[in-house]
Amino acid sequence: MDSTERTIQKAGYRLDPTASDPLYKQLRREIVKSLTRGEWNPGDKLPSESELARRYQVGISTVRSAIGEFVATKVLTRRQGKGTFVSLHNEQRYNYQFFHIVRNDGAKELPRSEIVSVRRATADEEICDLLRLPRRARLHGIFRIQQILRVSEIPIVVSDIVIPEALFQGMTGKAIRSSGEALYAIYQRHFGVNIIRTWTELSGVIANARAARTFGLPKNAPLLQSRRVAFTFDDLPVEVRFSQIDTRNYHFRLVEGHGT
Repeated sequence: MDSTERTIQKAGYRLDPTASDPLYKQLRREIVKSLTRGEWNPGDKLPSESELARRYQVGISTVRSAIGEFVATKVLTRRQGKGTFVSLHNEQRYNYQFFHIVRNDGAKELPRSEIVSVRRATADEEICDLLRLPRRARLHGIFRIQQILRVSEIPIVVSDIVIPEALFQGMTGKAIRSSGEALYAIYQRHFGVNIIRTWTELSGVIANARAARTFGLPKNAPLLQSRRVAFTFDDLPVEVRFSQIDTRNYHFRLVEGHGT
């Protein structure tokens, strides 16, 4: 065994070919660990595929399989002739990758975010369950962010966003507004929290007072409501977002599959 192999094993990089999980899944977990501890930060270039193969003592095909999953979920970005990079949420194409509201003619425009307020609160049982916090965590702090999304200056989404204070200490409305960035870019750049996937539930509801006032609708007008939970690495939920959507001229469209 040469010095390089001893260094690799000492660093804990050796994967287990006898384990039940395939090597590419083991490698994926190791890459997650490196991203989580900040070895590669947003915008950083990863080592080449051959360097990663040597580091983890696996074949190039294993590296490509692991990297491919991250590229598909937009955690990593391949740049032709340059390599693979940790994606930045403030890049235009990632700013609103989870925004699925389109005009009724099918056109999709990027919204402008308006932060109405940011306040500290305590988590109720529903929030504790969605963020996987112990019920006693109701005594712990959360932030509630009220947001309006506008398209062509017309308000179309009113959201109540909940994030755990423990992960976002120091979050203020002034900090969000002064940054000029989308929320997920702020999470990533200033708090080291990367949103890599979400799930969303849709339902028909009656407009709450804030939505009715914002959209200029009569009280009790019907609206579309979404409840969305956003996850970071290791499938950890870090944000719950309740939104009411004005569907008079817009609708919710979700296109599944890579490259769409």
